[in-house]
Amino acid sequence: MVNVLSLREKLLKETFWSFATKGISFSLYFLLNIYLARVLGAEKFGAWSFFYSILTIVLLFSYFGINSSARKYVAQYNRDIELYNILKSSAKLRLMFSLFFSIVIIFIHRPLAILVGRPEFASFFLLCAPLILLAGLVEFLKAIFMGLHRIKYNFIINFIEYGLKLLLVFLALKLSLDVISIINSFTIAYFVASTVGFYLLWIKYFKRNNAKSTDGFSKEILKYSIPLFFISIGFLIATEVDTLMLGLLATDTEVGIYSVAKQITIKLPHISLAIAMGSMPVFAKLNKDNKESLKKMFYKLLKVNALIFSTISLVIIFLSWYFIPLIFGIEYLGSVLPLQLLTVYLISYSFSIFLSTFLDYQGLAKKRAFNLLICVILNIGLNYLLIPLYGAIGAATATSISYLPYVCLNWIEVRKFLK
Repeated sequence: MVNVLSLREKLLKETFWSFATKGISFSLYFLLNIYLARVLGAEKFGAWSFFYSILTIVLLFSYFGINSSARKYVAQYNRDIELYNILKSSAKLRLMFSLFFSIVIIFIHRPLAILVGRPEFASFFLLCAPLILLAGLVEFLKAIFMGLHRIKYNFIINFIEYGLKLLLVFLALKLSLDVISIINSFTIAYFVASTVGFYLLWIKYFKRNNAKSTDGFSKEILKYSIPLFFISIGFLIATEVDTLMLGLLATDTEVGIYSVAKQITIKLPHISLAIAMGSMPVFAKLNKDNKESLKKMFYKLLKVNALIFSTISLVIIFLSWYFIPLIFGIEYLGSVLPLQLLTVYLISYSFSIFLSTFLDYQGLAKKRAFNLLICVILNIGLNYLLIPLYGAIGAATATSISYLPYVCLNWIEVRKFLK
């Protein structure tokens, strides 16, 4: 009984910090995008969104699934004597891969810009070399503190990252209204956030640990990161192919209009992520003794998520015509219908956070990798057909339809495991 109460108290505490983390991240990120959309205008904001979509793809390649793999092992061995070695091995892998991809972008920045049909992006990609290194470290720290169930440190990192991004972009664009100013602002924010994050990790975990140092977990972490890497690539295509294909097949203005709707639907599921951050790590230690209690807990989480996002979706459907022009400006009135169509994706994505995290913690990443492949093929095909005809509306329709099979198939896998 005492263990149950202590677990409940811990989950409530961590869930509080999860909501605080995602609340501050969403608020600052949302304010940043409102500012960029208003200051740059639909066409320039569309060009920035297209560039940032490509950069996001590069970043996810550089992560190589290591962050998620490290999170799984850290959660599994939390409070274990081997935790120190897991942290050391995963940090070493993270630094190696981030450094490698930072060097790669230096060599391919010009061919990449030509490949996407935007030669003017070449200097931007080159400038992003240090950003790629630092962003990988920041996301690694977030994953580690999530696995350690130390979400308050996650809060600190997110507050520094997004707070500095907003502040520095605001100041930089007052001096020069260009993409270089935004990139430099982001790089500085990542540098400060990673410095503080590694200081916390060192003080709280490395400095106090007297365990014998070995490097025996590097192969295990890397091995499990491979299916997670392919999942991240699939997820990347599922979430970024719409913006990418709009940039290739439509105008910058169309991309800008769609990006407003997309940014809202991408960030709202952070409510689900906040709940998952505070509650899902316990499923890494699921066994025969606690299976029934954790099963009930998991279903309860899904019910809460359903209530939250059905309410949010209704608000979007009936009130987006009012708050989109009010917040972003009348120039973005065309974002209303794409946003309404994306509510299907919004609900699906919110549930996939719980289902995907559950499968990852059970070592079933390969299962959802196959499920995601179906989503990716469908997404590319539908976007290719619908974007030339309907622009942003076509992209929203394709994204919403293609994500449904992924969620349904993951749900089937989770149900099988919990039987």
